[in-house]
Amino acid sequence: MNYPNEKEFTPRLEWVLADRKITPWAKKLGLSSGTAARLLSNVVPGTDILTAIMRTEHVNLNWLLEGKGTPFMLDSYTNADTFENMLSIHAQDAQYTAYLSVDMQSGMASVVLMQPATFEFKNKSIEYQQIETLYGPCRNPLALSEALKGCDIHSFSLTQLDAMAFSRGQFGTYKLLGDDKRKGLVSKSGGVDFMVQDGKSVYFAEIKNQTRKEGVTVNHLVPKNFTFSIDDKLEVLNMVIMCAEEHHIADKLDKATKMEVVETLEEMHKPASELTPTEIEFALRASVH
Repeated sequence: MNYPNEKEFTPRLEWVLADRKITPWAKKLGLSSGTAARLLSNVVPGTDILTAIMRTEHVNLNWLLEGKGTPFMLDSYTNADTFENMLSIHAQDAQYTAYLSVDMQSGMASVVLMQPATFEFKNKSIEYQQIETLYGPCRNPLALSEALKGCDIHSFSLTQLDAMAFSRGQFGTYKLLGDDKRKGLVSKSGGVDFMVQDGKSVYFAEIKNQTRKEGVTVNHLVPKNFTFSIDDKLEVLNMVIMCAEEHHIADKLDKATKMEVVETLEEMHKPASELTPTEIEFALRASVH
């Protein structure tokens, strides 16, 4: 089959590869060096190779072949209910590891769902990380985590430019997850892990328990008990009030809401001096309705 823009196939594939060299990349897919060379000569491969590229890179084949649409597949939503419903469907479909990044200023969330997968290609079993990327409005971060109940949920950070690129389908598997030589946006964030219990977000901190079994140090992910001191609570309250005034929502801060914000920040297991403005705004908007 001939494609109208097939002369641009190699430049688009090289853009997908980013800083990776094509020969070792192709080898992981079970492709020969000859096939890799042809891919660099604007020779569009067969359906089986294209499917392998699509699965491992999460690339949009319409874009790769014809330059149409977004570079990578992305499910984008404008309605919060529809967005949360789709997240819930995904959570019921498979046990994903879910990564959430919420831009409190725009009220939009970037979500990456990941699970190990395999497929057969040229009589070889190829292991890869299957991902789903979704973007949509976030009326309450806890609502998203509730929709993803059953998943292993983590947070990750995106700059405003990265969030914009994500929303335009410009991030695929490599940019998000990286590989054995380079960390991706998700893997290098080191975000706060959290889960939902009884509708409430419960944050966890990784505590390195120096438990040795046969000379091996075992790290456990366990709940960490933490409460603010009286002085810390006063400091946090002042920061919350200042944040509310900055974002013109101080009129929505009654006594109960203030305490709810403080409790949410307390669940991050950090002293007041280490809380960031973004975390304070996150907790504030999660509590203000």
